[in-house]
Amino acid sequence: MADRTKQKGTSLVKAPAGLIGLALVALGVTGLIFGGQGFTTDPVDGIVNGEKWLGLELNGWSNLLFIGAGAVLLLGAPLHWGAKGMSLLVGLTLGAASVIAISDGDDVFGIFAANGPTELVWGVAAAVLLLLALLPRVGGRKEQETDTRLVDEPRSGRPVRQRRTEREPVADDADVGSRSTRDPR
Repeated sequence: MADRTKQKGTSLVKAPAGLIGLALVALGVTGLIFGGQGFTTDPVDGIVNGEKWLGLELNGWSNLLFIGAGAVLLLGAPLHWGAKGMSLLVGLTLGAASVIAISDGDDVFGIFAANGPTELVWGVAAAVLLLLALLPRVGGRKEQETDTRLVDEPRSGRPVRQRRTEREPVADDADVGSRSTRDPR
């Protein structure tokens, strides 16, 4: 069997990823209610404008991007590896949206409306999430996984549960037959 270890400790990613996810969902929902609600597009090289909400230029698609990114972070936040993976995924997505909006000028591929503050929010969120994806667990130590197996008790010959660690050599079925510990009677 492979050597497996479980790492204990506090995750530095779960809470911040959940809070950022909650903030992104809240921004997207309030943007849909009070800001841009239009879903018009002019894909690839057209210009899409939205309405301003809290200084951000948003249309319906921009709001859905915020809601979707936040929802994915919230779904991944309960587990350490899920929070790290979703932080990486959402960070790369928002970073790409920010870079494309900066290079395009007014929007992202004629779908997501954006202005300077929108690009800044996407870029800052991307940078924070990518940093979060690199954080480890802290305060714990690696513990070995134990393996409970049935083995024959040397005197009585009846099976008993015995705990063994993975690092101890475990006998194959062929080895057990050749080294019988039972009384030959």
